[in-house]
Amino acid sequence: MTVAFKLEWIQAIRRTLWNFLNQFEKMNSILSEYNDFFILERQINDRVDQFLNTFFLSYTNYREELLKSQRKLVENLSVPIIPVSTSVAVLPLIGMIDDYRMQIIEEKILIEVSRLQVQTLIMDLSGIADMEMNVIDQFQKVMNGVSMMGAKTIITGLRPELVRKMIQTGVSFDQSTETKGTLQQTMKVILES
Repeated sequence: MTVAFKLEWIQAIRRTLWNFLNQFEKMNSILSEYNDFFILERQINDRVDQFLNTFFLSYTNYREELLKSQRKLVENLSVPIIPVSTSVAVLPLIGMIDDYRMQIIEEKILIEVSRLQVQTLIMDLSGIADMEMNVIDQFQKVMNGVSMMGAKTIITGLRPELVRKMIQTGVSFDQSTETKGTLQQTMKVILES
């Protein structure tokens, strides 16, 4: 249940209780001062409701904005493109890659390859736990996009399970994408040349 719904529920229960007390008093007494009391009660409770609504809804909006900014920070940290030299950058990927994360990876790679003027992007997949089948196809398209931007991609750390899935989906990389065993081997070759 949302905070707004909970507030409405509490307000409805309180109004029902006060209406019951007002009706009970009318049935058992005809004193006019109680009528004034219930009119004043309604005014006070309406103002309290306005305050609670404003306070909790603004708090909810603040919390949602905070969560969005934290999510954005986590998204940026989950795709860390690290420049190694003026033309080489490394992207170590860790964990599970689903559709949502793949969209973030695609956007970040294309923007950073252009911004950093990367000529070689090394993607280390040794930390990838799993990748969904449809994501593997999208992954191949991102590699082709990097190639279209004039950069070369080197993929390192492919695990046997991931290679098996790539074979099953028919993934094959174009000429501008190389595969190497480990990130360490690749860095050694690049730094020596």
